[in-house]
Amino acid sequence: MTKEKSRTLLTQHGVSIRQAAIILGIIAVYFIITAFQPPEGLTPSGLKAIALMVCVVLTWATQVVPIIVSSVFFIFLIGAMGLAKPELILDPITGLLVSDPITETMVIKDFASHVIFFMFVSILLAYAMDRCGMNQRLALKMTALSKGSPKAMVLLFMAGTGIVSMIISNVPSCAAFLPIVLAVCKKNDCIKGKSNFAKASIIGIIFAAMVGGNATPAGSPINIMALDLLKRGTGLDISFAQWSLMGIPLVLLIIPVLWLILITVFPPEFKKLAGLEDSKEELAKLGKLNTQEWKFIAIVLVMLFFWFTNPYLHKISTTAVLAFAAAILFFPGVRLLDYDYVKQKLDWTVIIMTGASIAFAATMLSTGASQWIADMTLMRFANVHPVVLVFVIAIFTTLIHLLIPSCPALVGVLVPTVISFAAKAEMPAMMLFLPVAFNVSTYWLLPFDPLPMMCFPEKYFSIKDFFKAGLPAHIALILVSVGIVMFFGKPLGFF
Repeated sequence: MTKEKSRTLLTQHGVSIRQAAIILGIIAVYFIITAFQPPEGLTPSGLKAIALMVCVVLTWATQVVPIIVSSVFFIFLIGAMGLAKPELILDPITGLLVSDPITETMVIKDFASHVIFFMFVSILLAYAMDRCGMNQRLALKMTALSKGSPKAMVLLFMAGTGIVSMIISNVPSCAAFLPIVLAVCKKNDCIKGKSNFAKASIIGIIFAAMVGGNATPAGSPINIMALDLLKRGTGLDISFAQWSLMGIPLVLLIIPVLWLILITVFPPEFKKLAGLEDSKEELAKLGKLNTQEWKFIAIVLVMLFFWFTNPYLHKISTTAVLAFAAAILFFPGVRLLDYDYVKQKLDWTVIIMTGASIAFAATMLSTGASQWIADMTLMRFANVHPVVLVFVIAIFTTLIHLLIPSCPALVGVLVPTVISFAAKAEMPAMMLFLPVAFNVSTYWLLPFDPLPMMCFPEKYFSIKDFFKAGLPAHIALILVSVGIVMFFGKPLGFF
């Protein structure tokens, strides 16, 4: 068969030469890594787990296969390769506990974590906020409060996104504010790729959604995932209130700093916003809060009450409270959402991807791969001063994003790694977990996380623009987050 015929055959079957080359390259990477003798301290299973994790990240980064498909494929591949820690079951004949030969059982249990249910119901809450009209009211109110100042408008965009992201997950929060920002940019004739106001505004809501999610455990699925992995690895638990006592001050301090960075890097090209009077008229037409908006506010307030009173008044988890709240959105007499509306809007990709990341994290931990990574990368810092070590962990968390650009995948690697390191170095696990938790969900060097990728197609900013603002933003976040951890950690009894 000639090369031309082969190329035509591949194209006819929907596979380009480039796609075929990437798939073959990823497979080759796995066999190259596993062809070597495992280094000292790493088991053969651990080496396979690391090789598979590299392949997962490459597959997700290139998107050569749809992420939702590759995630499911790799989940079952873990079990097929025998990398999952076997589930102990009761032998019906001997009555003894034995390993379950179907290793997929454990993988599916790791995948079906409450984290993915949290993501699902938090998205429903964001849909309800949009459908009841609260998003439109917030947009018009922010425009009016800016008094026509572009710099003030950027700050209000960021503050609004950050506050909403404290309660509703960061991705839905950014998705809710993006149309608002785009509408203002369009009204002010912002040129794509050239307008500094547009760059500062859109990158601003990305930064604010990500860092605003640090305020409470509910602010990001990554927080829930990290807490879940912490509990699995150490048995330690952080309450909603304990996390918020550190997270809220962090957000209140960092958002103004990020705003200053953005308006310095991208000074707005005009002095006065257009359409201010139109926004005031539209806001006046909306009148007082409608019934649907009041229903939404009431549900959120009750939800916050239950979040902050756990575990002091009850033992209902953050995810369970959110699930109950999301269910109420569909109740007769409430009807903030209906199934047909949700079915048309919901995208399962990020949810399935996160579940797969949790399964891989459990595999990295059970095969000893996380322990080996900790030994290789962090043990040399075991004897340094605790403050220096916390800085090292925060910087390491930021830089490793360049190798593992997916936040769910990264938290799946990092949390088990620092837990293993803390145990071996005889240090409090919380001291190393917290700088990871506050930095792992903020990837501002390249726009390859699902959140910036949602805004990138609008073409208002480039990869270079994102890096230019992201580098100083990361430095600021590392300084503030380390200060918060060291200041609040001891009084809260974490170390």
